[in-house]
Amino acid sequence: MITAYIDFKSLDCYLAIAPVVELAKAFGVEIDWQPFQTRERPLPTQVANENITQGHHRVRAACELRLNLQYAKRRGLDINSERAQIDTGEALAWLNKIEGDKTEFVLRAFDAHWRQEQDLNDPELLNKMITACNLSLNDSIVDLDRSHSDAEQAGLFDAPTFVIEGQLFVGRAHIPWMRQQLMALQD
Repeated sequence: MITAYIDFKSLDCYLAIAPVVELAKAFGVEIDWQPFQTRERPLPTQVANENITQGHHRVRAACELRLNLQYAKRRGLDINSERAQIDTGEALAWLNKIEGDKTEFVLRAFDAHWRQEQDLNDPELLNKMITACNLSLNDSIVDLDRSHSDAEQAGLFDAPTFVIEGQLFVGRAHIPWMRQQLMALQD
């Protein structure tokens, strides 16, 4: 099993979803989708008295965004990077309460946020997606804040983070290592 901690407003998460779904299918493992609310920050702007650290953060953030947008373009995705600043907490709360295989909901929610620019805090939209995926909600599941706190206590600090047999893989760059881990488990 792959446990996948995601946030719908994270472009890194969105870009990791398709490869992780393909990986899970290739190895015949399930994905346990879990919410993890990230703290997306706008790109820093250059200031007159910028020190080396501030300059490093600004340049690094700009490079990471540029790389993500290039990767999205290669995959045929037209991305509005400002979507990373839009809260998707309601959809994460719903994800936490879904019973059954959440994969189709996850795919639809990311597509709704990033490609269709829909509001994932709209209960009507979320209800339509739940219904279209033939899923139901379990309201007795712990709330989003509790799930986030539990994840942080387990060592998570960002999304996407994937867990295979207790091994944490932070970021989509580690998908090749995840493949190696799954191959080793098959031996």
